Amino acid sequence: MDIDWKKILIGGLNSLKMNDSENFLQIVDSTPLVSIDLILEDPQERVLLGMRNNRPAQGFWFVPGGSIRKNERLYDAFKRISSIELGAEIAITNATLVGAFDHIYKDNFLGARGINTHYVNDNNARKIIG
Repeated sequence: MDIDWKKILIGGLNSLKMNDSENFLQIVDSTPLVSIDLILEDPQERVLLGMRNNRPAQGFWFVPGGSIRKNERLYDAFKRISSIELGAEIAITNATLVGAFDHIYKDNFLGARGINTHYVNDNNARKIIG
């Protein structure tokens, strides 16, 4: 199973070929995805949220974040995800651990019936005060 992660990150999940999408759907169906949530809070304790444009949870407000790639170190994933989501590379050392969370959605990135999505934010949610 060879998924072009660079293509996904540049073009989003919609840029996948059908075969890639089907392979990724098998992964979503069989295992949790590991991700990082970026919790950005200003001095007034307001949290940055954005409305999700894609499935799962399309149309819901959520903090920025993204999936960690296979063999990607947490430090590197944090820099990559902050750069993509926020337009600024932030080092994990500038963040404070908030806790571990999981998100289970009834749908998936393709909208395929009967397959939910399970994200695990295992000690990766970070509070960044700026």
